[in-house]
Amino acid sequence: MLIIRTGLPGAGKTLNAIREIDLEHAADPNDPTKRLHKDPHDPDLPPRPIYYNGIPELDASKLKANWIEWDTPEEWFKLPDGAVIVVDEAQGTFGTDIGRSRVEKVTRFEKHRHHGWDIHLITQHPSLLAPAVRKLAGKHINFFRPYGRSKGIFRHEYEMCIDSPEKRSNFKLSQETKVELDPAYFGVYKSSTVHTHKKVTPRFLKLLPLYILATLVPLALVAGVFWYMIASGKDEQEALRSQMEGQGQGSELLPAGSLQSAHAGQSYGTAQPAQEDKPDDYFEQATPRVADLPLSAPKYDQLNKPRDFPRPVCAATFDQRLIDTAYRRGQQVGVHKGKPAACKCYTQQITRMETTFEFCMDVVENGYFDDTRLAPSYASGYSNRGLTSQPAPEMPAAARDRGRAASSQQPVDSSGIVVVGSSKKGILW
Repeated sequence: MLIIRTGLPGAGKTLNAIREIDLEHAADPNDPTKRLHKDPHDPDLPPRPIYYNGIPELDASKLKANWIEWDTPEEWFKLPDGAVIVVDEAQGTFGTDIGRSRVEKVTRFEKHRHHGWDIHLITQHPSLLAPAVRKLAGKHINFFRPYGRSKGIFRHEYEMCIDSPEKRSNFKLSQETKVELDPAYFGVYKSSTVHTHKKVTPRFLKLLPLYILATLVPLALVAGVFWYMIASGKDEQEALRSQMEGQGQGSELLPAGSLQSAHAGQSYGTAQPAQEDKPDDYFEQATPRVADLPLSAPKYDQLNKPRDFPRPVCAATFDQRLIDTAYRRGQQVGVHKGKPAACKCYTQQITRMETTFEFCMDVVENGYFDDTRLAPSYASGYSNRGLTSQPAPEMPAAARDRGRAASSQQPVDSSGIVVVGSSKKGILW
């Protein structure tokens, strides 16, 4: 198999390549003719020799497998069948300068499986290798070492060569594992003459204490305000309890609910005397004054305040079928100006309003004046807020005629009553 191993300088690609290949092909100490890590499909496979090039000052005596250096990577195909071939800095031999030319060192990759070769090409980035080499790769292993950490190096293994392994969108296509720089392989080869790579602390980690402080300070302020409000509430309860005890209204401590009720009564100008917490008092406060109306219970008196009042909206009909239906339903039916009629009133919340027949017909015929409603305001280009009036713009003749026709007084028929009819039998409105 042709395997491409990539990683930026200092990512640990060479060290991890040596470690992985060495452990895979190490000889069994008890039986040097067999592998230490046996192939599950063929446990009797012997250890394979490893031919390497481009790894400076590799000390093969410190390794478990049989590592052999050779100096002609351009003629890698002349190595024995079944050999493991490792070429570091492979861009020097299989770089993009090859172009589209059919050189033997590249074309022999097309049939390398027939000879049992496993070839490992180590380089910084796959774009440094010739396109033909990349397309023949059966596995691509990329090492990513964020911020120069020795622990937590990401190993991404792909089933094909990925042109941009550094893109995080490609990480999901790989089998990701975390590896470390194994100290047992330090000093096995010469990585560099001078090590200048240093561990870098990410900026967000440097600012992390500030973020924590900026989060804790507001939380502390909120907690302090909350504690102060609780303490103030306890002081008010103690003061109210002392006041009630001084007035001889009770010597026992009041529960929190009673104190709140008393405090609410004082705020509305209706001070309530302190009472003992008795079961009968509780049931009395929770019992509705009017049946079927839980809101009429005394404990809801402070909440049950009116916000509006009913306004009548009435309608009448002279349709005999609807009059008969209204009569059967017990609704208002009578005679208006010599004609039988039915009339019904509703509130603005569309609920029935019980009225007399005469009042209902009077509202239908003459309307109902509500002096609590605000005068309507109309949008215009001129403001009427000032003390001086502004001249109105000239109105077109057609619009002026329509306005006069709409506002002119028309003779009203004595029988001009709003009649609401229905074509469906049995439907009143």
